[in-house]
Amino acid sequence: MDELSFFLLAWGAPSLCALVALILAIVAKREASKARSIEDELKADVARRASNLGEELRQELQVLRRQLATVAQGGRVERDEILEGRLWGDIEGREAATLLEAGTARFLDVRSKGEMAAGIVPGAQLVPIDELEERWRELPRDGRTLVVYCAAGGRSAAACEFLAAKEHPGRLLNLAGGFSAWSGPRAKP
Repeated sequence: MDELSFFLLAWGAPSLCALVALILAIVAKREASKARSIEDELKADVARRASNLGEELRQELQVLRRQLATVAQGGRVERDEILEGRLWGDIEGREAATLLEAGTARFLDVRSKGEMAAGIVPGAQLVPIDELEERWRELPRDGRTLVVYCAAGGRSAAACEFLAAKEHPGRLLNLAGGFSAWSGPRAKP
């Protein structure tokens, strides 16, 4: 008599079926538990993504509202600012020099102190980019245009983004090309 025949005689076919059913039930329960865990993770992921998307949409709507408010007050919003969802624009060196000459804008230099040795825009407020987060409240909030510049235009663009998020009043303009593109007068810091 082989082992299987002995087992069937000793335990009986109904007991074997019960054992197989028990094993299958244990496996099914384990798989169902895994499926519930995966389902819970998927639900949490979908909820997180929906929340993030909702927040992104609220922020984009806020930018559009602020752009519309600027236009309603007679201000100017450039096409690329709308398309890119920015609350600041770029300005070329010659245009910025015209604003300085007319006295219609303030200037903010966000370069490091070492970079400022090459000169600054006359009358510019000096706040290095790494100090801006702590010192942004020092900037005048009179609603005048603020031209922000660094050495090449990258850090000043980040500064404009930061100041826009802080709802700095007045138009924010990034000097395209930075101080290296500045063709106006220069002063010593």
